[in-house]
Amino acid sequence: MANAMVIGIGGVGSVIGRKLHEFDCFDRIVLADLDPIFAQQLAERTPKNRFVVVQVNAMDTAALATLMKEHKITVTCNACTCHTNHSVLEACLRAGSHYLDMAADIYSPPGVKRPGKNSFEAEIEKFNDAYLERGLAGILCMGMDPGAVNVFARWAMDRLDTASSIRVLDADNAEVKGYRFASLFSPETLFEELNAVPYYVRDGKITAGKPLETEVSWHRFPDPIGLVKTYAVAHEEGVSLGTYPPFIEKGVKYSVFKYALTDAVVNLARSIDLLQLDTWKKIKVDGVEVAPIRVATAKLPKPAQLGATVDGYSCVGTEVRGTKDRRRVEYFIYTMDSHRDTYERYGYSLTVVQTGIPPALAAKLLATGRITERGVMMPEALDPEELMNNFSREGLPIFVEKREVERL
Repeated sequence: MANAMVIGIGGVGSVIGRKLHEFDCFDRIVLADLDPIFAQQLAERTPKNRFVVVQVNAMDTAALATLMKEHKITVTCNACTCHTNHSVLEACLRAGSHYLDMAADIYSPPGVKRPGKNSFEAEIEKFNDAYLERGLAGILCMGMDPGAVNVFARWAMDRLDTASSIRVLDADNAEVKGYRFASLFSPETLFEELNAVPYYVRDGKITAGKPLETEVSWHRFPDPIGLVKTYAVAHEEGVSLGTYPPFIEKGVKYSVFKYALTDAVVNLARSIDLLQLDTWKKIKVDGVEVAPIRVATAKLPKPAQLGATVDGYSCVGTEVRGTKDRRRVEYFIYTMDSHRDTYERYGYSLTVVQTGIPPALAAKLLATGRITERGVMMPEALDPEELMNNFSREGLPIFVEKREVERL
């Protein structure tokens, strides 16, 4: 029997903890947070729970490593913000634990400096060799998007002889009752992503676009979402999928992450950018230091509060175009579910559930030896079969559309 740790028990961390508790391969699940109140609530409402609630600062690498050794942790899921990634990666390395997270810092090309950089390529460069030496796996960005969508891409790529493009597509027709504006995930992250430079791969080269002006097009999603306007947005997989060497060898020259946005959200994001409020860099106002993005979003509802007020559907998927036996083939692998139904099943929002299931499943597969890759990697480096075979049964419904062009 293995032991697992979840660090950061917000909405996503709570879903991960709950899923891990369903797996009988784990003897104990350590729920760790600087403020353990949500961890304690999860433990209290879970019958015959195997949780251990602890207080720890994810940025205290030494204390974290000691805690992992004390509880003999096999696999750690880091559900904190990406600013903690290096600290938790280092703690896992010292303690001999596999590592999973859900996001990295927004991509910046070589030579561009960013404070607190935790981008996926920097993490691979710093930790890969050491993880290989210790026989550990460090799986980065293993949420929904990035995460499951990278696995979708690999699954489709394995079924094609050649490939030309990979598009990750995310759309939602949710309506939130009782609020003039609400974000289904961290509003700070939303505006940071929308106003960041959207890097993507075109003609085999990493390309910089203009925020909310790049690769704008209409895309038809499965009903009931339908036709929506999509924009290239800064996301890890928009770069990683187009620069992964095995995909390049099959011919991929284009990859992008595209988000469906309403005109109202686009205008709001542009206004926040115009007023220079989309930054964490603190400024002094009336003698008090504040982060402008925290001020801009302070009055918005917390995503964890929204579950019971949201109606509509979310669709997140990966479109891969290529050839098989000289025929043009296009795959669209996606997950789609109802906000209302998901909240009634789990007590959490659909966005949180979609993000929490993939790392929980990956943790189980690591603990049971069914993920055998080692080193620090993005999810497209994993053999996708075990994950794809288990996503739906663990609560992430998967659908596959396949289109073939055949000359008569």
